[in-house]
Amino acid sequence: MSAIPSPTPYTWRPLRYEDLPALHTLLLAVSGSEDRVDTLADMQGGFEDPWSDAAVDSIVAFAADGQMAAYGRCSLHPEPEREAVVHLDYEIHPAHWTPAVHDRLLDWLEARGRTRLEAAPAGLPHSIRTGVSDDKVAEIDLLECHGFTPIRYFFRMRRALHQPIAERPLPAGVRLQCYTPDDGETMRIVFNEAFKDHWGHEEVLREDWEKWFVGSDTFRSDLSLLAFAGDNAVGITFCTVNPDDNARSGRHECNIREVAVLRPWRKQGIASALISESLRLMRAAGLDYASLGVDTANPTSALGVYEKLGFVPVRRFVVYDKKVV
Repeated sequence: MSAIPSPTPYTWRPLRYEDLPALHTLLLAVSGSEDRVDTLADMQGGFEDPWSDAAVDSIVAFAADGQMAAYGRCSLHPEPEREAVVHLDYEIHPAHWTPAVHDRLLDWLEARGRTRLEAAPAGLPHSIRTGVSDDKVAEIDLLECHGFTPIRYFFRMRRALHQPIAERPLPAGVRLQCYTPDDGETMRIVFNEAFKDHWGHEEVLREDWEKWFVGSDTFRSDLSLLAFAGDNAVGITFCTVNPDDNARSGRHECNIREVAVLRPWRKQGIASALISESLRLMRAAGLDYASLGVDTANPTSALGVYEKLGFVPVRRFVVYDKKVV
C-alpha cells in the first residue's frame, strides 16, 4: 500500500464501510445543483468493488472535529482489454480545500495507481485518468501541474418535457418495449456491444451490471426501453431518477444514463425513437425534465441527434489523462 500522507491537522487512513455516511455528507457539501450524488444505499451496496479494494485503494482525511475533509479512491478494470486505465475519484470539502491538501491527495492516488498498473497486462497502454467540471479552474491548474493533460470533453444536456415530443418512426420490423426483469442480461450485452467502438469504453461485467445498473435504487425500469428486430435486441435506453438530486436541484428530472444502438442498426432513427418514447413515458410519470451525457467526439454523431431532440448543453466536463510508461 502507498504511504499514508500525514499533513496536520488531519488524520489519514483508508475508507471503511462505516465511513460512508460521512462520505455521503462530504459529497453533498461539494456538489452543486448540476452535480449528481449516488444515494447512500447505492454507495453501501457498491462498497465492495472488484475494481477497487478500499483497504488499499482508498484514502480519507478526517479533521480534528471528526468531519471528513477529503476522500480519494482509485479503480482499475479487473480484466482490461484495450488499455489499462486507473480511474481516480476524489473530493475535498470546501472548508478544507487548499492546494497542499489537493496535491497530497493526488500524489497518494497517483502512487497507488502506478502500483496497480504494475500488475496490469504489460502489452496494453497504461494511464491514470480523472474527470473534472471545466469550471473548477484551480483544480484543473493543479492537475496540469501534475502532468495531466485534457484528452476528451463531455456535455451534460437537458430538455424540458413540456416541449413538444415529435413522433420518430421506427424501421419496418423494429418494435419498442419497456424493460422487464428478464431483460437484464440482454440489455447488458447490447450496451457492451454497442459501445465497443466508443472511446474509453470498458466492458461492464455481469456483477457490475447487476450492482451498479439494474441493481441501483435509482434505476427506473418503467422508463427504460429496448428496441427489438424480431427476437433480437438492437438498442436500449437506460433511465434513472434520483429523488435526492431532484430535491437539491428543485427539478423533477430523469437522467437517460445510457443510449445504445448496435452498429448495423445505426442511422435508421432507432436512437431517436427510443429517446422520444422514453421522454413520453417520463412526462406521463409526472417528470418535468430529461438529461443525458454525451462525448462531444462520439463516433455516432450523438450530439447532433440529441440537439435535434431538443437537448441543450448545460455543463461541460473534461477528462484528464497521464500516460504511465
